[in-house]
Amino acid sequence: MTMHLKANFGKPLEREYEAWIVAGIERHFRAIGIPLSIWAIGPGEEVVWPADEKLYVDSKIVGLQFKQAKLAKGAASPDALHWSLHQPPAQFQRVLSNSEIFYCLPTFINRRVRDEALHHCLFWRPDATKPQDKNVWYANTRARTPYNEVAHGMRWGLFSEQLFQCPIGKKVTTATEAQAVINRIQSHVDQEQLSSNTPGGRNYGESRGEAGAGLYLLAFPLEG
Repeated sequence: MTMHLKANFGKPLEREYEAWIVAGIERHFRAIGIPLSIWAIGPGEEVVWPADEKLYVDSKIVGLQFKQAKLAKGAASPDALHWSLHQPPAQFQRVLSNSEIFYCLPTFINRRVRDEALHHCLFWRPDATKPQDKNVWYANTRARTPYNEVAHGMRWGLFSEQLFQCPIGKKVTTATEAQAVINRIQSHVDQEQLSSNTPGGRNYGESRGEAGAGLYLLAFPLEG
């Protein structure tokens, strides 16, 4: 059954995936009674952790870098589903350099899935020990990349459980620590913008809107 891979009114844009998945994350945390802050990161913006934000001991910050799902030419099948991590060029290195950032890879093309988008995503990080190939395939063992079969990666249930169990994300205990994490990630976004705007190069920041587009930070208190 490949209904989820059949386009409905055209293939979704990256910003559509962002909106659907962020809404699903907010619904999830609201349903389990945990306060959540979620915001997009862009270059040249000073993001200040609010002084009146109640930061519990053992809170967590995690980043999500959204990517658009694509299909290779031919039939709509799982081995045609893939994601390109090439643009902007510095983004891949930014994810590698910040262990609390994960790629969020939608596994559907059909807009009819949008209300359940969160449950049709993979949460994935590249392996720094492997060649830095920027093509990722759902299940295509013929593809010449170390990332040719990520179908069994983390779905939201496991990802969210590990957020609370602490293997994932950055644990902070004060507003100062939280601000330091935000500043570090922000600096990488700003550097990415500068590298995109080098003379003679394609100004990806202007054509995409901003170098950090698609990057969101989530912050929430851990239970207990």
